[in-house]
Amino acid sequence: MAQTPTLLFIHGAWHTRDCWSKVIPALEKHGYRCVAPQVEFSGTETPVTSAAGSINQIQSIIIDETSNGRNVVVINHSLGGVVGCSAVKGFTRKDPSRLDNNSGSVVGIIQLCAFTPPPKSAEYEFFGPIVESRAAFHYSSPDGWDYIEPNVDINDLFYNDLSPEEADMWKGRLVKQSSACVKDIENFYPGWLDVPVSYILTTHDNALPVHAQEALVAASKKAGASITSKRLDSGHSPFLSRVDETVNLFLEAIGEF
Repeated sequence: MAQTPTLLFIHGAWHTRDCWSKVIPALEKHGYRCVAPQVEFSGTETPVTSAAGSINQIQSIIIDETSNGRNVVVINHSLGGVVGCSAVKGFTRKDPSRLDNNSGSVVGIIQLCAFTPPPKSAEYEFFGPIVESRAAFHYSSPDGWDYIEPNVDINDLFYNDLSPEEADMWKGRLVKQSSACVKDIENFYPGWLDVPVSYILTTHDNALPVHAQEALVAASKKAGASITSKRLDSGHSPFLSRVDETVNLFLEAIGEF
């Protein structure tokens, strides 16, 4: 790429933007501008009713960056992949419908053990792995929130390769999660078809098992995505437990876009 892109980080369910606090300084040392919003599907006082607000929130950042001539790489973790991928609609060179003539564009997506929003023609192939992984540890309540099952060990789920003390710290920072984001198929968009994608598979993941991640990659390839995969021997939160390795994989992927 001719210029250093802005890196736009989209966190996953129950988490806050603070989860990126270890990798961002390392990437800034390499000269990257990093933006990590608190996505509205997590941490609100009342549950949101659709994914639209989260997608619009991310798109407003993409507009700010691209209108100033900066390219963007979107880095999604876990559930963040649904809204992060959907938000690139109209901001790529394949579909520049929302870009100005001289603006930057979204040039790539990094999926870090992330969910992938399906094209409407292949919902089952994409939702099968999601349903399989979700059923084991959390559920949607009629009150609009998603809850982790009370018998689930959250440290083992999200932070199985952190020390018990650090895992407890991050568990204490988890916030409420709206359930509508996963269900809002009408607002999903398979933006991963519009740009190159690098999928980082986390091999010791207890939240989204690696076989489910591999199924998402295979379904993406079958649907026509330009997608490559890389493996990282970590749990679900390598930005906390495998910082150097995660940063290096990010840099490798960015260099390939």
